[in-house]
Amino acid sequence: MSIIFFILAAIFNGMMDVLVSRYYVSIFGNLKNKQFWDYNISWRNKWQWGDKRNGEKFFLSSTILVFLTDGWHLAKGLMLLCLIASIMTYTPILGIFDLPIYMIAWGLSFEFSYRVLFIEK
Repeated sequence: MSIIFFILAAIFNGMMDVLVSRYYVSIFGNLKNKQFWDYNISWRNKWQWGDKRNGEKFFLSSTILVFLTDGWHLAKGLMLLCLIASIMTYTPILGIFDLPIYMIAWGLSFEFSYRVLFIEK
């Protein structure tokens, strides 16, 4: 189970990077709610009327509930949740050799999500 959660974490990390650097060529660029998915403007969702001077949009919207405000923070929250689940469910596969297995799994999963999965065909 641990490796599956770890792979999912890498995919969510790829999603984060796509939202930041490849939004307009990604599948997210075609979604209706640009205000939620476009990293360049979605940060405003944390604040009342999109302005930090007006305070939080809702209780804890700029801290522990920030994952509810935009796609990037949602992906980050899911990545962290998957990493924690990976740690909690970890049992050794090959002992010390698990490190390269996990590194390769992360690299392949991240690259697949960043270059293929989330990019518009």
